Amino acid sequence: MDSTTPSTRRLLALATAAVVAFGGGACSSDENTSAAESGQSGPVNMEFWGWASYEKIVDQWNAAHPDSKVTFKKIPSGGKGGYTQITNAITAGEGPCLAQIEYQTIPSMLVKNTVMDITEYASADMAKYAPSAVSASSIDGKIYGVPVDVGPMVLFYRKDLFAKYGITEPPATWAEYKADAEKVAAADPSVKFGTAPAEGNDLAAFSLQTGQSWYSTQGDSWTVSIDNAGTRKVASFWQDLKDRGLVATTGNAWDPQFNKAATAGKVLSFVNASWAAGGLKSDLKDQSGKWAVAAMPTWEAGDGKSSSNGGSATSVMTGCETPREAAQFATFLSSDPQAVKEGIAGGLYPASKAGQDDSSLTAGDPYFGGQKVGDLYKASAEQVPTTWTNGPTYQQVETDFTEAIGQGTLPDAVTKVQASTVAAIKKLGLSVTDG
Repeated sequence: MDSTTPSTRRLLALATAAVVAFGGGACSSDENTSAAESGQSGPVNMEFWGWASYEKIVDQWNAAHPDSKVTFKKIPSGGKGGYTQITNAITAGEGPCLAQIEYQTIPSMLVKNTVMDITEYASADMAKYAPSAVSASSIDGKIYGVPVDVGPMVLFYRKDLFAKYGITEPPATWAEYKADAEKVAAADPSVKFGTAPAEGNDLAAFSLQTGQSWYSTQGDSWTVSIDNAGTRKVASFWQDLKDRGLVATTGNAWDPQFNKAATAGKVLSFVNASWAAGGLKSDLKDQSGKWAVAAMPTWEAGDGKSSSNGGSATSVMTGCETPREAAQFATFLSSDPQAVKEGIAGGLYPASKAGQDDSSLTAGDPYFGGQKVGDLYKASAEQVPTTWTNGPTYQQVETDFTEAIGQGTLPDAVTKVQASTVAAIKKLGLSVTDG
């Protein structure tokens, strides 16, 4: 049964032969049947490839499902070779049944015909997850992965340094953020209020908050709208702060330059996803109790809009002979309470709505002085726009943005990457409109 929509089929058909031609081991969507439907007898055996710490979750599944065994293989993260490894294996007819796929990479995997449409198996469970994660796992109304985690954006800030510079409350809007940055610079130009976006992933997260997407599909064509009003507003805002020396151009949590500046008391805050807390805890242990968390500043006072940076789904891969069982495992990984708890312990913030109320997230966090930071993460996750569409050439966009930001201004980078992305999609053999 071919469950793709006409629009999706056209997008796939427009891809070049080099992109979508796969070896004999890859099956079409006509073969997307369960073990029983395909006539397979005996226990189901499925491979699952990913880079997160999923071993204990797989063990839980196997203990409870003796007739459906999953074998987990740890691979490099997607951007560091994992996706290439997955694609090459599928081409050779030796790919996994399931794989960890970041949301932004799902479209490019679909264009390569490496992920299955699992709508018939997974749609009934989608209400369990944050709407933005469901949207990010879907294309053209079809589901290509079960959401695992999200990266709700918040403001991390130093309570002691805010007090030192007379900032009584964290900024609720970007206008207040700018005013606070000016206040700090007036007191000591060597101290930076925050950090500017340094690469494409950062800029995408800030743009997502505006509700304007970088891509859309119209009929049989992609439309690229990276150079939109929302993104240009974001780029101009941060470029102004950079030009005036109000923010640092280093990265943040896990970046050695940021750690050095933070240790010296030269940076007061940064805006990033919940997972960045792990960087603070691992690299700045001696600053425990000094950091706090607040809501991400908004463009309009009180609108509550937030954003997300990162996250992945569990996708069923082309060639899997037991997609129903694979989707069942994916749902278990994302929604079983104990499995979700293991994911949280491994540093994942769950896409599962129920998982966001896990006791490990609702308790006070000692690093943040006992603050219940999970409440802020949850509120942020609930306010992420669902209007964002990921595109089919994510790695190109990320690479081009990072290069362009290093060579010029953020607004110039937006213009350059708009053009290079249209060219890259054309090179894939897909129809594309310059939006």
